[in-house]
Amino acid sequence: MGKRYHSGSVVDDFSFTTPWGGEKQFSSAGAGKKKVLYFLRYYGCNLTKLAFREIAGDFARFAEKGVQVWVAIQSSTETVRSEIKEGEFPFEIICDPEGTLYRLFDIGYLHIGFFIKGLAGTPPRDPTLEKQFRDKMEKANALGITHGIYEGCEQQLPAVFVIDENRTILLAHYARDLSDLPETEELLKAL
Repeated sequence: MGKRYHSGSVVDDFSFTTPWGGEKQFSSAGAGKKKVLYFLRYYGCNLTKLAFREIAGDFARFAEKGVQVWVAIQSSTETVRSEIKEGEFPFEIICDPEGTLYRLFDIGYLHIGFFIKGLAGTPPRDPTLEKQFRDKMEKANALGITHGIYEGCEQQLPAVFVIDENRTILLAHYARDLSDLPETEELLKAL
């Protein structure tokens, strides 16, 4: 297992794979630039597809500050190439079907009780997060987003990191729920 990052931590160097650019090294990809690194689930997930659209919609706000945006998902490069056209999204997509980077960043999993109501020992859900989850699912449905193929770990939680030019974490957000992602405004304030 990796280590849990927090503000002030320095991110260990790592390599990653992109659907169209092959393998890259974190330390050299966009060296000298700040980054926002999202960890979502897999591309077939409704919430991931919605997040892709929302991140793309806010991309210009990051670009104005010279910030690179990367989105890691549990999907394979083959899945991404079959579902997304090259250049369709303005950010770098990282494919991590084995969950290597999720483990490196020590991103946890959702309690199985989230999916099975009434399960004995299920921790109570935060009503705010539960409403946020329902609202996002309704938004995805209203946009006609449908679920695709399942990949990776279904219980994988998301996370977001704002990282400076020296690989120092400015903001680390480990989600408590599948829809628990900070708003773009919060990420921009951390820059």
